[in-house]
Amino acid sequence: MIINYYGWIVTKGALMQHHPAAGHPFPTADAAGLAFPDRFVLWSVRKWVLGHKSEPRALAMLEEAYARTVSRDGMGLLDALMAALTAGASRRIAVHAPCCGPVSGDEMALLGTLALAQSHAALDLAAPLEAFLTPAGARRAAAPARALAEALAASGFRLSGIRSACPVSDPDAWTAATADATIH
Repeated sequence: MIINYYGWIVTKGALMQHHPAAGHPFPTADAAGLAFPDRFVLWSVRKWVLGHKSEPRALAMLEEAYARTVSRDGMGLLDALMAALTAGASRRIAVHAPCCGPVSGDEMALLGTLALAQSHAALDLAAPLEAFLTPAGARRAAAPARALAEALAASGFRLSGIRSACPVSDPDAWTAATADATIH
């Protein structure tokens, strides 16, 4: 883990956190405008990064939040997904600090992918995850993404589906187009 003065974090060369004072290179949405379930997941992803940066209190807060709202194993599902994202990233994934209002394109793509998992059970999640993961990393992250999305839905956390940010604008067309795709 490498942390520089401006708050950028790099874990295994892939995951980063952006410090709010450094500006926002590619803000695409405002967290305040998201529905509560989407904000909860966004907060979770950001707190997970912060917790692995050097703030163990953030992880304890996440565990408590998931135990109270999602399920006792919800934190484990989030941890499995984030570990898969970190290990399988094809480039740095932009994850802002928990206090940042702007939502990065990568954060929006992840929220969109989780929303797709909730609404399209047959969709292969590896395909949309390849927006920022290697093909192997996307295949590895698909199962934990689906498991987290299902746990959230079972707890009443239906994601709104930020479809415009997800690489899949029409899930049915995407499924048909990738049905015969060769696995790399």
